[in-house]
Amino acid sequence: MSANTASEDEIAGALESAGVSNPERWAEEVVEYRPYPADDPDLGKLREKLAKYNPGQETTDKIVSALEP
Repeated sequence: MSANTASEDEIAGALESAGVSNPERWAEEVVEYRPYPADDPDLGKLREKLAKYNPGQETTDKIVSALEP
């Protein structure tokens, strides 16, 4: 699922499938911080932005695992 082009609803669905709690909230954050560099497959920019909400490493990893730039 592309973090850059998918809709917020599509991202929320992917996050829910990945076991992320409160996927709608996190999908909103993913969309807010677009665009993500295509040459950053680990989504470092997204990880950095999510860190300020202190979601925890497991939640961050689940969010990133469901997405690609």
